[in-house]
Amino acid sequence: MKRINQLLPLSKEHHLSLTLAKKCKDILVRESKQVIRAFSLELKADFDLQWKNHFSVEEETIFNLAQTKGEDIAKLCHQLKQEHHQMEAMVKDIAQGNVALLHDFGQLLHDHTRCEERVLFPMVETLFTEIELNTILEKSQ
Repeated sequence: MKRINQLLPLSKEHHLSLTLAKKCKDILVRESKQVIRAFSLELKADFDLQWKNHFSVEEETIFNLAQTKGEDIAKLCHQLKQEHHQMEAMVKDIAQGNVALLHDFGQLLHDHTRCEERVLFPMVETLFTEIELNTILEKSQ
């Protein structure tokens, strides 16, 4: 999907999140308990290092501003923010040993990412000003 320059860094990270989502959905049936446990700890470390920042950038630059851009985008951003919190809680539970959540986490991450790419970003491209879009780019680099 073609993206405007200001959303490219976030969109590139979305590609990585889709790869992660697939791995989370598949790992329980393909790997040993030891590999799954090691992966769950890596997931938590990666989440804390990369994905919390990604979520924060989206929330600060898109979700907060969306409240002024109309009811449809405001509702969507509220839902996406709730999903951020849900994913954060799931990752914590997974790292604490509830690896059975990996598939559900992967599915949520996949659906969430697709929604941002296919629904949210086209709305942002239409509703946000050049200055607002440039702020997204600046914060996401």
